[in-house]
Amino acid sequence: MATRKRRSADEARLLILDAAQARLGRLGIDGLNIVDVARDAGMSHATLLHHFGNTNDMRRALVHHMTDRLLRDMISALRSETSFDTESIMRELFEALSSGGHAKLLAWLAVSDEDLTTSATPTAEVEALFGELIPVLASRLPVHADNERTARQLVFLVATAAIGYGISGPALAKLVSMDAEDSLGFPEWLGSQIQVLIAHQEEA
Repeated sequence: MATRKRRSADEARLLILDAAQARLGRLGIDGLNIVDVARDAGMSHATLLHHFGNTNDMRRALVHHMTDRLLRDMISALRSETSFDTESIMRELFEALSSGGHAKLLAWLAVSDEDLTTSATPTAEVEALFGELIPVLASRLPVHADNERTARQLVFLVATAAIGYGISGPALAKLVSMDAEDSLGFPEWLGSQIQVLIAHQEEA
């Protein structure tokens, strides 16, 4: 009989969160319950309770896990790209937030508790990644006295747009009579507008 490999606590949590993320992409937030995630992760119900306590705490952990990965990908892209291709970056960011349910899970997190400020508080790791993202983005902007301030404003603009797009993009597009092609192309359009803003800053 083969000996079952004993996982560390971190390995078990990562396996659980990966299973939860896969269910979120397939089934939405309603698919994120302890019993079904445990089955998909190949673990017992009791094991998930040990690591996360309950379904809501697992969902909160998944929000932070997905946000952590997304920020690391954005930072890596900004550091490695030879040219600052905002359209490509916007397309990847909007896709990441909308296709897998990330934005809708963020919305759930923001309204799930009576104390909204507590429920939306990021982990120390996510805060540190945002702290890393700002100077990396600032370094890719034209030299200007307010580069870091501009980077913060751009991150805020893009994050609010991408989250809104992921939550209610198709419904809002319909309200403003935007056709499917324009709606799907919005991330690239926003990227082109950001490039115009950056060019204007360089000329100022």
